[in-house]
Amino acid sequence: MRALYIALKDLKMRLRDRNTLVMMLLLPVGMTAIIGFAFGGESGISTVEFLLVAPEEGGFLAEAAAGLLSHHELFDVERATEEEARRAVAAGEKSAAVVIPEGLLDSVLTGAPAEVRVLLDPASNIKAGIVQSMIEQFISYLSAGSAVGRGVFETLDRAEPLGDSEHLALWGWMFMWMRDAWTEPPVSLDTSTTDTDDLNVHAYFAPGFAVLFLLFTMLASAKTIHEERESGTYERLMAAPLSKTSIIAGKMTGSYVLAAIQILTLIALGGLLFGIKWGSHPGATIIMALVTAAGATSLAMLIAAAARTGRQTDSVGTAIILVMSLMGGSMWPIEQAPEAFQRFGRFTFNYWAHSGFKKLVFDDAGLAGITQEISIICAMSAVFVVVAVLLLSRRRI
Repeated sequence: MRALYIALKDLKMRLRDRNTLVMMLLLPVGMTAIIGFAFGGESGISTVEFLLVAPEEGGFLAEAAAGLLSHHELFDVERATEEEARRAVAAGEKSAAVVIPEGLLDSVLTGAPAEVRVLLDPASNIKAGIVQSMIEQFISYLSAGSAVGRGVFETLDRAEPLGDSEHLALWGWMFMWMRDAWTEPPVSLDTSTTDTDDLNVHAYFAPGFAVLFLLFTMLASAKTIHEERESGTYERLMAAPLSKTSIIAGKMTGSYVLAAIQILTLIALGGLLFGIKWGSHPGATIIMALVTAAGATSLAMLIAAAARTGRQTDSVGTAIILVMSLMGGSMWPIEQAPEAFQRFGRFTFNYWAHSGFKKLVFDDAGLAGITQEISIICAMSAVFVVVAVLLLSRRRI
């Protein structure tokens, strides 16, 4: 019961502190919003705007290059000179520019080399890459049509030489065939998504930032052990009929309750502000949140117990939390890292906490699906608590 009084006292002090409230709620929500919108908000990609540079006599092929892209609502094609195109792409106003060379038609007819150039905006890798991919498709169409046409003419010329008018008529037929192949290809690609909702980018980053700032909040809470010792409050506590065990238990209980309030509130705000669906198993989400709160509390308490002063708790703890967050994927998509890096990340608390929440959000895993994450976090928490209690019990808090 005495430990509960200490927990309640610490909890009231933390909740009255505006800096704590900023760390608990404002910063994680703000970071989730900023990073989520930076990566595209809900999902998908905005219109790909690019410029087409083509000679006036480009005619059919220039129109074909523009038509291959502009018929799709994803692309916005505008004509420009090469100088205008270079300036717009360099300024980041357009994702890319496609330069059709003069004499491209003659190259197709004769097989002479020609070069279609694509100017890319390095700051728009995805959109520029889409344009480049489509132009590569266009060039493959040209190369195939040129090879087939020249092969047909060579075969016919061997049997009986054709006149210029006959060559022209056959090439006209070939271009009509090429046009039909581009506009209505005999083999098409059909892509479809599953029945799941569109990817919510905020849903990926929200759990990571929640875990990150949960650790910082717990570090600030655990640091009060040193603050009370340095201010003399601990001496008054020891003068009261309180054992060291009661004091430690009270500190940990108050921190855990604060952590549970923070993580559950952030989950609620994620659904309210960003439309995050935490799965169809609310019980599993709550259990995952409470287990995560226990892991963060025990880790922060271990850092404070190992440190000698409050300042050391801040500096060392901040370094540990940032490294763990980077390696564990709280601040970026760790799935993009090399496998070796991901293996190291599995030794961090952040990795397993974030993994559990991702399974709930994206796989609708339920409690059975996050058993591994819960078990590992509980094991980590037990080790952290035992070591922290041993360190605190062997010296004056």
